[in-house]
Amino acid sequence: MADTKAKFYHILEILWDTDEEHPKTAAQIGELLDARYGIAAERKSICRDINILRDECGFDINLSADNKAGFYLANRPFEDWELKFLMDAVLSSRALSETDARELVNKLKRQGSQASRELLAAITPLPPKPAADKRLVKYGIDTVLKAIRADRQISFTYLTFDADKQPTPRRKEAYQVSPYALVRKGDFYYLICNYSKYDNLSFYRLDRMGRIALLPDKRKPLRAFVGTHERAGLSDFVHRALYSFTGDPVELRLAIPTYEVSDLIDAFGNEVTIHKTDEDACEARMTVQDGPGLYFWLLQRADNVKVLSPASVRDHLVALLKTMLAQYEAPTDAPSKSKEADHG
Repeated sequence: MADTKAKFYHILEILWDTDEEHPKTAAQIGELLDARYGIAAERKSICRDINILRDECGFDINLSADNKAGFYLANRPFEDWELKFLMDAVLSSRALSETDARELVNKLKRQGSQASRELLAAITPLPPKPAADKRLVKYGIDTVLKAIRADRQISFTYLTFDADKQPTPRRKEAYQVSPYALVRKGDFYYLICNYSKYDNLSFYRLDRMGRIALLPDKRKPLRAFVGTHERAGLSDFVHRALYSFTGDPVELRLAIPTYEVSDLIDAFGNEVTIHKTDEDACEARMTVQDGPGLYFWLLQRADNVKVLSPASVRDHLVALLKTMLAQYEAPTDAPSKSKEADHG
């Protein structure tokens, strides 16, 4: 029985390399069974096993239009375009080390036929080695998933780079948090959690978290921060946090040229309300979080996007612009110091 199971498994392995344009005959399958696995099988028995795999096990194995060309696996979990999309997402992520990215891409490629693997490898250039060491990301993801599943808190140190380009803990004291979700924003993964010292949610970049440990303490309930509809509340929180910076929600009103509408929707989504004020200008309204991410976005468009309200956002933006201008008017080359935000 064990030999029979092995034979079925290896026939399926061989068929996994096939597709409609690259079928294999029963004779070819028999040659590969013998050469790779030392299994001798007659053509008729191979055909009988393929029928069992198809009719009783549910594998989508077809006989080519030209019966003499052989058999091929007609359906797979992923189509080639899906594999290409996933491979590019892995390789473009700055959250993974080069080794982890290559291993994950190779696993994805193995989901396709041999011809698909060759094509995907040919059209997918590998990225250069990242500057920072990302080996701890996969451990971090695994630990966070375990913590959420067990409804427990975690602790970690949060790392920044010093002038010698060495990772250094931001604080001597470890962070203790209640983890709720992992999201990818831009090139990085972020942990959404509650830092035990505060009564809000924060983002922390996963690749900057070191010495992640599972704690016995139970998590604070997520509903304490996003309301009783936890999933919707969490999604709303993520959507409104620009560049993964948090803050109090505000109703923002902007005067923008019409050509900025596309970028506005990219940043804030379709929930933005837009009214034309003339042929080339609009007024936009949206709910956002009043944090550093908002001002970073506004400063990038300070020459053509005007804050109409609230006054607090407008005044803070003007103060930032004055500070930036003063830095270039000052007689010294020393950079001014700004307050560091307490998250990634």
